[in-house]
Amino acid sequence: MQSLFHFQNLAEELVAADAERDRMLRAMDAMWRNQWSLPPNVAGLKWIHKVVSSDPHDAVRAGTRLLSSVAPQLSVQPLGAGPATRTRAEQIERALAWHFRNAGRRRQAGVLRDVVLSALLYDEVVAQVVYLPEQQGAAGLLGGRRGAARGRAADRFGPFAILVRNPQQVHVRYSDWMPEAVLMKTVLRMQDVADFWGVRAKALTAAPKRGRGGNKPAQLTHCTLYDYMDLEQRVVWAVPQAGGLGLAAPGGEAEADAVEILREPHGLGFLPWAAKVGGTTLAESGGPQRIPLLYSIYTSGQWDTQNIVETLLTSEVIAYAAAPRMKIEGPSDGVDVDYGEPGRPAYVPPGHKLDALQPPGMDLGLAALAQRAAERISKSTVPRVLQSGDYPSGTGYATLNLATQSGMKTLAPYKELAEEALGEVFGLMLAWLQHSGQPLEGRDGRRGRGEPIRIEPGELAGLAVDVELTADVPTDRMARINAASLAVRDLGYSRQRALEQIGESDPHEVLRQAAAEQLAAVELEIEKARLLALAGLAPGTAGPRPAQGGQGFNPALGGEPAVTADPGLALRED
Repeated sequence: MQSLFHFQNLAEELVAADAERDRMLRAMDAMWRNQWSLPPNVAGLKWIHKVVSSDPHDAVRAGTRLLSSVAPQLSVQPLGAGPATRTRAEQIERALAWHFRNAGRRRQAGVLRDVVLSALLYDEVVAQVVYLPEQQGAAGLLGGRRGAARGRAADRFGPFAILVRNPQQVHVRYSDWMPEAVLMKTVLRMQDVADFWGVRAKALTAAPKRGRGGNKPAQLTHCTLYDYMDLEQRVVWAVPQAGGLGLAAPGGEAEADAVEILREPHGLGFLPWAAKVGGTTLAESGGPQRIPLLYSIYTSGQWDTQNIVETLLTSEVIAYAAAPRMKIEGPSDGVDVDYGEPGRPAYVPPGHKLDALQPPGMDLGLAALAQRAAERISKSTVPRVLQSGDYPSGTGYATLNLATQSGMKTLAPYKELAEEALGEVFGLMLAWLQHSGQPLEGRDGRRGRGEPIRIEPGELAGLAVDVELTADVPTDRMARINAASLAVRDLGYSRQRALEQIGESDPHEVLRQAAAEQLAAVELEIEKARLLALAGLAPGTAGPRPAQGGQGFNPALGGEPAVTADPGLALRED
């Protein structure tokens, strides 16, 4: 196996190849975090009040909220025909969904929300799928009292951990076939590395606690961790450093300080990283291949223009807020204006003249430019109707629905990217189980159920998992329901497929509940007929029929005439 020096050179090449991409992603982070600086020739002016527009942040936040508010809908393609195979596929879907929820509970932030945010903000999703029994054995976390306690605590959330990484920390080498190698480079506390890697990190904990050089060397509390993995081998090393700011270089002076943690063949037969990029492969370099939601704002400088215009407009209004309101003409300044009771006169000495000054107005040119800049950003990202639900009063439902549907099209590429990344995550969960030879065990997560599910490893081979995300938009959901009901009624459309299209995460359970309710209604009618027979009454003669009423049968409120509810009653009355 190659030396650590060889892998350090590989890391240096991967980091250098993504330099242009990282510059763009740092600009995306600045807009997401509302970090903007005034131009140098303006920052020194005392009357300037900096204003930073939150429109880019609000657009990304709105897209994240729309696509991550509903649980992902899984669809496992069965390997055979027949109801038994379909039932088994449904059980696999529920078990995977159960493990996905547990993996989300393990993390500080939700998996789905981070995947969608990464797709919108970076147009790239990178997630590491960890199988805890394998990680605990490799890192030696099961040895010792503390390791055993940490292992038991980690097992509370199931055997999987889904670690969604910032793409700026991960460098992937892609080929025309698949991701070939992944390098993760991040700054961590030494204690966090020791907790994750257990006995493997003994060399790191035994490293000198202070750096070299100087009269008082700095204390080494953090390290730059490098985790390289390809289809055959995995190498992990760390470079101790002082503080958590900045990344140590993969080569150069840091080579002598590198502490090896792991270097061995992994023997998995697959790469446990879900790495997906949207955008296009028509561009040659890595940066332009990604087209995040804020890409056009970044390349055109719209956000800089908007911030400058908003800053000038606001600063001018603030600077003129204390402008003079009175003009005094005369040989002296002996005019005293008393702002007491409203309407009190001002006494002007002879030879003096007192005139009121109009307050300075807002610069209409700057106001128009600010409005145009905000409209262009809204057009380039997410329409405001999806961000806040604010629309002019009197807007027709059809118009609002059309605007909502058109606005959702702007999120289609990022929705597709997030779905593909999640599908790869679920596929890696199945790959881990096949490698370990362990069955897929879980729970039926439906409300009121909770039965255990067990799928043997032989049943998991060759399965494909598709994921669909449903946008949480009320008008969009109503349009889906109306279209689905028309398709079922007029075209003979499948009810199961119609429920999937309106966003139901478990259409089989909905159909089961509907069938159970229909059976319960039939059983109730049978029981009523039996009781009437015991009482000697024929069905339908149990007493006077109540009058039909309510809004549904009130023409004044948009309902139908009451006679249409029971034409037979009207005939009997005639």
